[in-house]
Formats: sequence, structure tokens, C-alpha cells
Amino acid sequence: MLAAAPAAAGWDGAGASAAAGLLAAKAETSVIGGAPLLDLLAARDKVCEPVEIGGVKFLATVNFDDNWDTWFTLKPVAGLGAGAWKETDLAGGAVYEYKGLKLRIKAVDGLVTIAKNPEEKVELGITALFDKLYAGSMQVTFGGIVTYAAFRNLEPLAEQEGTVTLRVGSDGLYYFSVTRDSLVQAAPRWLLAINGVLYGLRVQDASLIFVSKPIEMALAPKGERSRAR
Repeated sequence: MLAAAPAAAGWDGAGASAAAGLLAAKAETSVIGGAPLLDLLAARDKVCEPVEIGGVKFLATVNFDDNWDTWFTLKPVAGLGAGAWKETDLAGGAVYEYKGLKLRIKAVDGLVTIAKNPEEKVELGITALFDKLYAGSMQVTFGGIVTYAAFRNLEPLAEQEGTVTLRVGSDGLYYFSVTRDSLVQAAPRWLLAINGVLYGLRVQDASLIFVSKPIEMALAPKGERSRAR
């Protein structure tokens, strides 16, 4: 379950953004890494959890909406027809139908059960899906200190594309934030500052790039959500 939700769990707060802008206005932004969006999208299925039930193969993972709420996603390996459910809503259960196969899905205390019938079912931990995303996605280390995994996100319902940055805090929790592509095409989103350098990301020329810029003071990381591991 979510262990904490900072007040700034959305786009950067106006005050923090203004301060960052003033301090970094005259500094030069440097590109420190990145990858084409199509390559990141192609890699997304590789960090999903394979599931086979009722003779059909699926891929299970999590995606996030514009409020950064976690959605459990199940999609067939071959063909269309993916389903997505907000994790909190799955406490009441849901039904997923695919080509004559009827599955009942329910989540209790972070454990998702996918059942064809009482005898045939699969159980998946949401935290295990986070583990797979963190371990298998592209990683970038800022300032030699903080490592983020970065992977593509498709918002359920809205279908807006973006990037999730996921790190492990010193308290052992996962911290993540979600950035829509449309919000970082004109200017970077700054994630954190280390030793007088801002680090962030933006989308440019169909690529996700990581950038840095020196500043005159350290700023706290912008809004993130945390999750127990």
C-alpha cells in the first residue's frame, strides 16, 4: 500500500519551480544521457510479469494516472484487449473477459488474485511488479549518488504517454513520480539537486533525455509518492 503521499504529489510546486528557475536561469543545461522513446516503449513489455491462465498468456504490470494512482494492467501477449483497474478499486473485485475467457480479479493488501475458477488462479504482488520495473528498466545515476529507473507510462483511460522515474529511498521505500511528455517538451522537469547541481528530464526529438544544470543552492526533490517494498 502507499506508505506516504507528499503534499506536492503533482507537478512541481509554483514556489519551488520559480526558485529553481531564478537560480538556474544563467546556467547552461547539459545532456547527461537518454534513449529514444521507441526503444523505451519496446523495452516496456520485458519488465512485465508473464501470466498464463485458462490457456492464454498475458503480461501483468502497473501504470499510473495523472493523479499518480497505481493501476494494475493485464494485457494479452498476442492481440488487443488489455484491461486496467485502479489498485484501490480492485478491493471490490472486477471481471475481465477476453475471447470467451472470463477472469475474476481482486486485490487484498497488495496481492492481486486472477482466477478463472476456484481451482485455477494466479496471485501477483503489486510490490513484486514494482521490483521488476526497477530491476529491469533503464537506470540513470545522478551525481554518483541517486539512481533512478525510468520507464514508459500510458495513463489508463486518458492514454497520455509519459515517463515514470522510480528510486529507492534511504528508508527502503520506493519513491516515484510521473511526468507527461507534453509537460517536458519545452523545458525540463527538475527532479532533485545534489551538491549544487540540478538533475532532471525532458523529451526532445522523440527521445527522453536526462539533463543537469549548476545552481547556487540545493533544492529538495520535487513531489514524489512512496510505496513500501
